[in-house]
Amino acid sequence: MVNYVSKVNITRVLRTIYLKQGLSRVEISKILDLNKSTVSKIVSLLEEIGIVETAAVGDAGPTGGRRPLQLRICSNWGCIMGVEIQTEAFTVVGINLQGDVFFSHTEALDLRKTSLVDAFADIVRRFRPGLEATGMPLLGIGVGLPGFVDPLRGVLRASMPFEHFEEIAFVRESRAKLGFSLPILVDNDANCGCWGELAFRYSERTRNFVFVLGELRKHTIAMDDYRIMALGLGLVLNGHVHHGDDYSAGEFRSILYKSHQVNQFSVTDEQARQFLQNPEVDGLIVEELSRHLAFLINVLNLRKVVIGGQMEILTEDISTAVRGFVRTNWAYPEEVNCEIEVSRLGEQAVAYGAAGMYLEHLIEIPDVNGRTRQGMPCGIDLLPPKYRETADM
Repeated sequence: MVNYVSKVNITRVLRTIYLKQGLSRVEISKILDLNKSTVSKIVSLLEEIGIVETAAVGDAGPTGGRRPLQLRICSNWGCIMGVEIQTEAFTVVGINLQGDVFFSHTEALDLRKTSLVDAFADIVRRFRPGLEATGMPLLGIGVGLPGFVDPLRGVLRASMPFEHFEEIAFVRESRAKLGFSLPILVDNDANCGCWGELAFRYSERTRNFVFVLGELRKHTIAMDDYRIMALGLGLVLNGHVHHGDDYSAGEFRSILYKSHQVNQFSVTDEQARQFLQNPEVDGLIVEELSRHLAFLINVLNLRKVVIGGQMEILTEDISTAVRGFVRTNWAYPEEVNCEIEVSRLGEQAVAYGAAGMYLEHLIEIPDVNGRTRQGMPCGIDLLPPKYRETADM
């Protein structure tokens, strides 16, 4: 077994190369305060595995000597599958280790005719061969689901959209159904949007932001004729996705919500069904949402708001409204610095972020138990078994 110190140092080196590609061994040793021989040994190991490669040969120093080898992640060493499952459709993406999307597909799905686990297993069986036909083996799978998700146990605790109010041991049952031990990570759909924003920002990472996921879909799997705007929030605080003690952080219902309504805002349900079709209704929802976002920005000192899903077409209106409410509710002369932007993958943001969740855990420094802060597997423990054995230093 790899001892704890070795496991941490291997992951530290891998993380450093991932976040700042083009560094030499000497530069890595200075950044991490590790001796050069330790860094060289780890880099040689990562090169032997194949996940790290030489990007270029740098210039020699002023006194000459050996020219440094600049290192980078081998982008096509393996691939990750990201999956979003919602009330009426699923989306699957394939990405390489640089986050480049080389495959995407969206298709209708009726969860009244199959179970959630069966549907997921069918998706993996259908699309894994195509992803691996590129020559990149599948390293892991990330999944985004609506509702309360416990990512530590891999459990869907409850989901109003799926009409499930008893726990589903999603990861355990999926592995049993598929018959393999590849890592499967699962989280709430809006949280997956957060993972996508974290995973592929290399040099400058915003440490405090909110991801707004606004999707036009069936309210629940049984409501065929009731497509409505569904909104969820994901929070990143101090660089970490915030789940809350009960994994319900980000569940949204307006403080102006009127009881006995289906939609999450103060507009009538009939108005809510006109979302993205009636500019007047869009304006009402944008104003109400923007007041909530401005409150969060000021109270939590957030630096960014990211809009994902179909709601992204309203980003300009949301930005104008949010900035106005932030100024109105801010008591100090200094302006609040908060960017408002569109998610890079738009309607694929959840599936893309779910894949990014695997990458983020792969480069997360393990604690003394070899786990993340939340207790999930991370670092080289997420590599396929044959590579973990190679890493026995």
